[in-house]
Amino acid sequence: MEAIETIRLEVDTASVSFTSMAGYKHLMLHYSAASNTTSGDTKSIKMQFNDVTSGTAYEFFQMYGRSSSTGGFASGEDNTRTGFLTTRQKNASYMGGAPGQYGCGSILIPDYLHANKNIVTQQVGGKAYIESGRGQASMTSGILDSAAALTKITLTPETGDWLRGTVFTLYGLKSS
Repeated sequence: MEAIETIRLEVDTASVSFTSMAGYKHLMLHYSAASNTTSGDTKSIKMQFNDVTSGTAYEFFQMYGRSSSTGGFASGEDNTRTGFLTTRQKNASYMGGAPGQYGCGSILIPDYLHANKNIVTQQVGGKAYIESGRGQASMTSGILDSAAALTKITLTPETGDWLRGTVFTLYGLKSS
């Protein structure tokens, strides 16, 4: 596996995109992410592929656990969701509410160039929760109902913008 590109945000940013991924069999995206929203502590990462925005093209299923609670949900939207990120906490005094820790995880995009397969994602990750001290872990699967070769990945937070300090690294595994 080799690093293709790393994006480190020096300012709050609405979205990030990766477009250089040719020549690899599988992709792995590692993230350490937070958003600047104050509208809650549990937000997801939204992924779009090849600028497809149809509300019927994507599906995802997300399972999570925190403290003694578990849950899950599924949806079809104009993106697939994956992973949880940390948000700016409106009630926390640390750095004006900025998170002390960012949500992190890995997203696998296997066999993304195969002409007879839909683009799928598999994610595992988690985040800390500043106010209560309890963390949250998640596993998510997503799919784009299209067998088109993947040429672009766009990531946005569920609400708000990416917070300064967020890092994404895209890795590729060459076929043997």
